[in-house]
Amino acid sequence: MPFDMIAHRAAKGSAARLFRCLYRQRSRTRACPDLPRLEGKTALVTGGMAGVGEFVSRGLAERGAAVVSLSRGVSKGTEMPPGAEAVKCDLADADSIVAAVNSLDGRTFDIVVCNSGIVSRVHEVTPDGIERTFAVNVLGHHLLYRLLIERGQLAGAARIVMTTGDAYVIAKHCKPFPQDYRPNLAYAGSKLGNLWQARELARRYPNLRAYAVHPGVVNSGFAGGDRQGVSHWLRSKLLITEGQGAQAALIAATQGLPNGSYWHNACGVMELPETDAALDARKSAALWEQMEVLIAPNL
Repeated sequence: MPFDMIAHRAAKGSAARLFRCLYRQRSRTRACPDLPRLEGKTALVTGGMAGVGEFVSRGLAERGAAVVSLSRGVSKGTEMPPGAEAVKCDLADADSIVAAVNSLDGRTFDIVVCNSGIVSRVHEVTPDGIERTFAVNVLGHHLLYRLLIERGQLAGAARIVMTTGDAYVIAKHCKPFPQDYRPNLAYAGSKLGNLWQARELARRYPNLRAYAVHPGVVNSGFAGGDRQGVSHWLRSKLLITEGQGAQAALIAATQGLPNGSYWHNACGVMELPETDAALDARKSAALWEQMEVLIAPNL
């Protein structure tokens, strides 16, 4: 499918949105152009040594960027992309994030891809009492880019790419302390929070470029399921590869998307209806202020 920047209207209703995520996504997923080159640029990728993040790191390195991955570890069988380095970091642990940023020795970054994401199948909290899915997917990334901003480690017009997903359409809230924990809602809420983060970054820091991306529904370990049998066959037909899933982040990191936009792997720039939760200015601002309070001891 030809690459374009034309805004595409989102389907109405959560069922239609989720169906459109899967419908022919293997053939509809946009590929990132090889240009522009990124020589002289430095990129930071969370979870950049495994899954989709590994292919994001590889894509950036292949375009000439120096790449740093913040990861808890390197997946078995994963080779370090040329020109990339790994820094140990647990996004569920504020002290680990601060230590990782300290280890970067004041380096300046042109691209930050907030790629890491989890879903806790049972209710877990971090040592700070934060629900774990929220802590990793939302709050950990907030502390990371705020530290980089406060320390002057983002280049002028640096790009911050938030990995979200259309799963957000089933959520109305993004909560660090949920009273009734349900994995799917916690994950969807965190993806809504990622969209709000991109919105607030674009609003509060107009010198930066902030984007949210839907990578697609990816056939990876994150998706779970057996590696054989009918379910595996069905996933292989419906879901995209990790390499395809990396294309959305690479597009946001390199192409001229409108600031604050939401890029969908199969639909391109998304035009959301006014009633969409992602456009709720009051809730997005409230989440930002709540996160500022939560990270204040470490900022």
